[in-house]
Amino acid sequence: MIPLVSSLCYGPLGMCQLPRTWWKVSLNASGRLADDYPEATGGLDSMVLDRLGLDKARALSHIHEHRLDYLTFEAWVIEQVGAPAADLRDEWNGFIADRVHKQGKIDDIYGTLNFSRDAGITSAVILNQLEDWHFWYERDLTGNELDSWRGRVVPLVSTLDYGPLGVCQLPRTWHKVLLKAAGLLHADYPGLGGGLDKRVVVDVLGLDRDEVNDHLNAARPSYMRFETWVRERIGHRDVSGAIVEWNEFVRTREHGSAEKRADIHKNLGRPDDGSLPTSATVLNQIEDWHFAHGALQM
Repeated sequence: MIPLVSSLCYGPLGMCQLPRTWWKVSLNASGRLADDYPEATGGLDSMVLDRLGLDKARALSHIHEHRLDYLTFEAWVIEQVGAPAADLRDEWNGFIADRVHKQGKIDDIYGTLNFSRDAGITSAVILNQLEDWHFWYERDLTGNELDSWRGRVVPLVSTLDYGPLGVCQLPRTWHKVLLKAAGLLHADYPGLGGGLDKRVVVDVLGLDRDEVNDHLNAARPSYMRFETWVRERIGHRDVSGAIVEWNEFVRTREHGSAEKRADIHKNLGRPDDGSLPTSATVLNQIEDWHFAHGALQM
């Protein structure tokens, strides 16, 4: 399986990349990680563990041995090295967000994605995500790997993730609709439902919700083809201001509903005692990771 938890994702500790490292190792421990993905590279995986002061071999061995869910893994990290200081966390997360690939890596990913040399995308975050989504679309969505998971696949493309258009949530909406169209989406998740899906399509991009949903279900496009179609529908309208405002909202949103927070805590099997952040992004992600981890144990 392609590891779809991205480098942008973070849990209660606030360290980008750490959930992706945990997920790749967890997939590998269960024998489900795609063969061409190492469970822990000498790059960001090693770097985030080193920044936290963790021994890489010991951390990987612990995940393999105990098959930890994400919150339990973070608790183990705190036991070993404590919580990261705010300045370390902020510096690291800024490095992740702003990282640019070297030309050789750009050429390699461009070849995979069939981009022209003048595409102009150098962001490591965007290129790595596009590569993951490309392989997921080519292999997992249409292959046999997930046949036994019909109706149980948790969408792991995050609300934080974005493509070249720079719109948070849009890739997640695409991901969910394609999973549902293939009969794979977990029963607790809607396809293009209301909430953030509807808001990003209608309020931010000014598109017709039903037209977008119909297009995704009929064409079942790759993510880049979907973005191209979206750009065509936007036309000459300037939505840049709406995108900036939207992304800030997504990144800082909190779950104001006590009922929603209680429901997530119930699914996580944890008391709603204030020990978890109220950030909607963090709570939604750790709920996704909890369900996905549970599916690995079946």
